[in-house]
Order: sequence, then C-alpha cells, then structure tokens
Amino acid sequence: MNKSEITNQTKPQETRINNSPWGWLYAIFSALACFMLIEKGTQLIFEYHLPAIIKISVYLLFYWFFWRYIFNRPNAAQTKSSEKHPAYEWPVSGPIKALGHSGMLFTFLPTLLLSNFNPFQVVQQFKMLFGQAKAAKRLAQFDGELENYQTKVQYRLPLNGEWLVYNGGLSQEASHSWEVLNQRYAYDFVKADEDYSRHQNKGNRLTDYYCYEQEIVAAADGEVVATMDGINPAPLVGYGVADFLCRHFAGNHIVVKHAEGEYGFYAHLIRGSLKHKEGDKVKRGEVIGLCGHTGHSSEPHLHFHLQDKADLFKAVGLPIRFHNIAIENQKVASPAEITRGSRVANLSE
Repeated sequence: MNKSEITNQTKPQETRINNSPWGWLYAIFSALACFMLIEKGTQLIFEYHLPAIIKISVYLLFYWFFWRYIFNRPNAAQTKSSEKHPAYEWPVSGPIKALGHSGMLFTFLPTLLLSNFNPFQVVQQFKMLFGQAKAAKRLAQFDGELENYQTKVQYRLPLNGEWLVYNGGLSQEASHSWEVLNQRYAYDFVKADEDYSRHQNKGNRLTDYYCYEQEIVAAADGEVVATMDGINPAPLVGYGVADFLCRHFAGNHIVVKHAEGEYGFYAHLIRGSLKHKEGDKVKRGEVIGLCGHTGHSSEPHLHFHLQDKADLFKAVGLPIRFHNIAIENQKVASPAEITRGSRVANLSE
C-alpha cells in the first residue's frame, strides 16, 4: 500500500484541485528547492552546517506542505463528502496500533519520502512522470468510456480462499489511487478475521499475518512478460515503516499478458517465490508466487491490477470485473464488481 492508500484509509476522500498523476513529483522538486535555499542560506549567512536529521526533517516538512496545500489541496467549490474508507474503523496492524491511524502516518509517510534519496526509486519516479504523461493522453482517447471497459477474457480472483478487499474499486471514491493512472483500478487484498485484524500475536513478525506465504494465482491464462525477484521483505513489519532502500517500490512482482492490451500486475511477492520466468505460459488458477511484504508495503498483502501495457510506468489501469465469485459468502452474478471493505472468494471452477 502506498502513500495515497494510507492517506485514503485515514480520512474521507475529497475532490482536489490538482489531481494530476505527477503532482507528487512537483512537490518533490519544490521541497528540494526550498530545502537547498535553507541549507545554503544557513551556510553563507551563519556559517553553520545543519545536522543530517535536521536536513531530513526540513525537507519532509516542505514536501508535506507542497503536497498537501499546493499541489493536492481541496477545491472548496468542488469538495464533496464521501463514505469513509472502511479501514478507518479497522484495527491498525502490529505494535504501532497503540498509536492508532495517526501513528501509522507518522512512521509510514516520512520513511516513504526518504525513497526520494534512493537512486533506484528516483529513476522510477522519473519513468512514472514521463510515462504517465503519455498515459494521460492515451486515457483521453477513451472519451469517458473506460469505466465501462469490457475485458477480452474472463478473470478469476488471483487468490484462493476468502480475502478482504483492503483497497480498491471502480469509482473515484473507492479507488486504490485515482490520481495514479496505472493504479486507478488496482486492488489490495489481505486476509482478516471477524474483527478485521490481519494477524495473530503481536504482528511484529511476517508469519503472524494470515495472508503471508499464501498462494497467489494467475487470474487467467497468459504469458509472463516481466518479473522482478531478489528483494528482501520491508523492514520492521508492524511499525509502519516503508522500505525506502528497496530497488523497486512494487517489490518482487510478475506481469502476465492475459490478452492483447490486458496485462495482470501482481506485486509485493515473497523473494524466491516467483514460479515462472519471462516467456513462460501460465494457466488460470496456477500458482505464480506467494503473498509477501516487499517494496512500499505497510503490511503483508497482494497488490493486483490490470493495465493496458506491459510497462507499468507507461500503462493505463483497466477496470476489471471477476467471474464465478462470492461476495460476503453470497454468490453473485458474473462479471462482478468488487470494492474495498468486501470479503470475496472464488467459487469452485
């Protein structure tokens, strides 16, 4: 779950003035510029070098200001109330639950912003910037019809057993990350008990989490077109720390071409669990990896979305509806929409 997801969980969503897919990058550049002015000013005027912790704190404060009040501020004329994210009422995972949802923000967002000092992730941010600019032009060609997109093949849930839709839906209010075009219709899946807790014990070990090491399966037949493996779990599970040192924000992941112009993106998998390499064929329901906690992950979960290109950075996310599933233990007509807060499961095939 990324920055947008964590923020969406803790307060009702608003219509915002600047919701371009790269507003966050404008905030980065603006924060860096102000930070450099402060740093150079203190050196030239006071002949004082700021300590590293002060430098980081100043940068993070500037970033938060530009992101929250300049490039992503609410439009008073257009702001509308919407349903709270169900996760607002769910318990926070791990020892940090003592601090509540605010505590999660206090640790996750600052460590996430530190990824701006990771050269691997900086390159990915620029790829996202330019790739999503092209994606925005391509999205305009849909003329508002993307929400009614009909997939070319039938998709099952990429999971076995019952899971909770922690994030995601087909509307802006329910969206995983509406402003990020490639993840607009993405989903985060977890396993949870009747009280919506996602783990046993303290939640400070990966194996405490119900979904950890669970099998992730192909949502339809297809061909593997890209994989990334070798990324270790994000550190300090249960404390809301983002892995700002990892090589890819999606962690270990696999991309499967399910049809022409339809690519499944399965992310945050366990290191060494990917069962296939590029060029391999996979069958619907075949195990392709294990659910993990790699990349920008606040807790173990599966991130899954459908996109129109193999390259994540250049892709537009596609709405996906699932076949032969149950929602809240009730069989529903296919193809079925799912949304955050729902418990979902595949039916026997």
